[in-house]
Amino acid sequence: MFRSFVFVVLCLCVASGEESCDRSEMENTICSLCSQRRGGQLLESGHQVAFFAYMSQSIQINAISKYMTFVYDRVETNVGNGYDVRSGNFTAPENGVYVFHTSTTSYDKSVCSVEVVKNGQIKDITLADSGQHDDRAVASSMTILSLTKGDIVLARVGTAQSGNYLESNQYTRMSFSGFKLA
Repeated sequence: MFRSFVFVVLCLCVASGEESCDRSEMENTICSLCSQRRGGQLLESGHQVAFFAYMSQSIQINAISKYMTFVYDRVETNVGNGYDVRSGNFTAPENGVYVFHTSTTSYDKSVCSVEVVKNGQIKDITLADSGQHDDRAVASSMTILSLTKGDIVLARVGTAQSGNYLESNQYTRMSFSGFKLA
């Protein structure tokens, strides 16, 4: 109803040909009214933040241990410089709602759980489980988290790991990615 009222007033203003109602003034009025509806604050769009990193090679299961952080060593995108290729940590460069994704492939009688962790607390868990067969099993997660500037999110080995290896090659990639939604 409020928008209809503003639209009618603006149409009448334009139709009557009043000199005092030019396009710039109308835009300013609309922006002012919209900001009032949002509690008097203009919404900030913030900066773009996005990263995508993956493992450059497969990982032997016997080379990993419970709660070890995965370090995805190939970085394709790192807008905002939140992902640290040395530690495997993503540090939020600003407050916001973020979306994270992991993809993990176990191969030939292998099992591995992967945890998405925020500031030391588990937020999501997946299980790539080809433990009973000779083939690939892919597990992925999508986790939406509200972060404050400086919060740390990482992907790590969970409580289950056994078998041969986790695959990351020309057929499939182990990856960790994320972006700021709002």
